[in-house]
Amino acid sequence: MKKDSLLKSSLWISISGILSRILSVVYIIPWNLWIGPVAVGAANALYGKVYNIYNLFLIIATAGIPSAISKEVAAHNALGRFDQSEKLFKKYTIYMSLVGIVLAFIMFFGAKYVAIVLAAGDMRVVTPIKYLSIAMLIIPALGILRGYIQGYAFISYSAFSQVIEQIARVAYMLYATYTIMILQKGSYMAAVNQSTLASFIGATLAYVFLLWIRIRVRKTVTVPDIKPSDNVKDNGPEISFSSMLRSAIPFLLVDTIMTVLQLFDQTTFTWIYELILHASQKTIDDLYAMFGFQANKLIMVLVSLAISVSASVIPALSAMITRKTGLKTVQKLMQNIVQFTFFIILPATFGMMAISRQLWTVFVFYDQSILGSKVLIVSCVEAFFYCLFMILENILQVTHHVRKSLIYLALAYIIKMILQVPLTVSLGVYGPVTATAIAFILMSYFAFRLINKQFQIVNKELGKKLFRILLDGVVMLLVVAVANFLIVKVISDATKIGAIIVIIICGLIGVAVYGFLAYKDGSLSILKDIRDTKIY
Repeated sequence: MKKDSLLKSSLWISISGILSRILSVVYIIPWNLWIGPVAVGAANALYGKVYNIYNLFLIIATAGIPSAISKEVAAHNALGRFDQSEKLFKKYTIYMSLVGIVLAFIMFFGAKYVAIVLAAGDMRVVTPIKYLSIAMLIIPALGILRGYIQGYAFISYSAFSQVIEQIARVAYMLYATYTIMILQKGSYMAAVNQSTLASFIGATLAYVFLLWIRIRVRKTVTVPDIKPSDNVKDNGPEISFSSMLRSAIPFLLVDTIMTVLQLFDQTTFTWIYELILHASQKTIDDLYAMFGFQANKLIMVLVSLAISVSASVIPALSAMITRKTGLKTVQKLMQNIVQFTFFIILPATFGMMAISRQLWTVFVFYDQSILGSKVLIVSCVEAFFYCLFMILENILQVTHHVRKSLIYLALAYIIKMILQVPLTVSLGVYGPVTATAIAFILMSYFAFRLINKQFQIVNKELGKKLFRILLDGVVMLLVVAVANFLIVKVISDATKIGAIIVIIICGLIGVAVYGFLAYKDGSLSILKDIRDTKIY
C-alpha cells in the first residue's frame, strides 16, 4: 500500500468529507417531505437539539484522541518507532472503549437530566438521546482506528470510511422515516427516534471496513520494521494514558468549540425568546431550526473542507517538527497550507452565498427561502472564519503553542457569551450566528499573528497569491449572482426541481469561471506545489 501525499490526502478527505456532508444534507429533502410541513419545524428543531447534545458526548467519547493518535503515530513512525505505534493503538482502543461504555450509561440512564441541562428542559429529547447512547459503544474505538490509519499516512482509507458511515446512516434514516410517516402514518417523534439510531448502524459498518484496512496496513510494515530500530538511540518514554490525554485534550477543546457554542445557542436562544421577546414555542422551534439545524447542515459542507486540510496538516507538521526540519522547509509548508486553505474554502463560501435562496428551496421549503437564504449567507461567513480558526488552532497545537491556543479558545467563548444576548435581542435569528462569527474572526487574527511571528509566513509573494485568490472568488461571486438573477427569469426556482436546475447551472458557471481565472493568474499552481509533499 502506497502512502498518501499531502495533496492526495487532502483531496481524498475533501472529497469524502464533501460527499459525507452532501449525503447528510440531501437526505433532508425527502426527510422533510415525509415529515410534512406542519411538523417539519418541530422535527428539525428536535433533531438539531438532540444531535448537538450527541456531538458533545461524541467529542468527549473520543476526547481528541484520534487527532493525537494521528500526530503521535506519525511522529513515532518518522523515527522508526513502529513498535510504539502498535502499543498506542492497542492500549487506547481498550481505554477509549471503556470511556464509551461509561458515556453510553450516562446518556441512557441520565437522559432526563441531560435534557434539563443542555436542552433548556425540553423533554422531547429524552428518548432520542437514549437511542443515540447505543452509538457510544463503538464510536470511541472507531475514532482510535481512524487516527491510527491517518498516522500511517493512509488518510484516503480513513476518509472513505466516513462515506461508508454516512451512506449506511442515511439509508436507514430514510427507510425508517418513510416506513413510519408514509406507510404507518405515525408521528414525527417516532421518525426522529429511529433516525438517531442510524448513527450506530453507520459507525458499525465503518468500523468493520477500517479493521480490514488495518490488516492491510500491518502487511505494509515488515517484522524488522515494527521492532525498535537499532539506529534510534532513544525509543522514547513508555506510553501512558495521562500523557496521551495531555496531548489529546487541546485537540478535544478545538473540536468541541462549535458543538459547545451550538448547545449554548439552543439554550440561550430559547430563554431569550421566551423571557425577553415572549415568543411562542412554534416561533422558537421554527427560528431555531432555521439557523441551528437547516443552515447549519448546509454550512457543514464548508466545514468538511477545513477538516480535510486540518487532518492532513497534523501528521505532516508533527513529523516535520519531530525531525527538527529546517525553518525554510516548515515555512514553505505553512505558506502552502495558508494558500491551499484559501484556494479551497473561499470560492466554496462565495458559491454557497450566491445560490443561497435556491439551496434553501431545495433542502427546506420555498416559502421560507427569503429569510432562510439571508440566515444561510450569515452562516456562511461564520463557517468560513470557523474553518480558519480550527485550522490555525490545530497548527498551534502541533507547533507547541498549546497554552496560547487554549487562551484563544477561552477568549472565543467569552466574546460569544458577551455578545449573545444583545445581538440576539437586536438582530433576532441572525444574532447567535453573528456573535459566533465575530468571536472566530477576532481569535483567527490572533492565532495567525502568533504563527506568523514564529515562522514568518507572510511575505509580499504570499500576499499577492492570496489577493489573486480573493479577486478570483469575488469575480466568480458576481458572475454567478448575475447568472442566477437572469436564469430565474427563465426557469422558476419556486419548485425543488427548478431550484436544482438553477443550482446545477450556476454551479457549473462558478466552477468554470473560478477555474479559468485561477489557471490564468497562476493560483491553480498551488495544487502542483503541494502534490509531492509527503506526510512523513
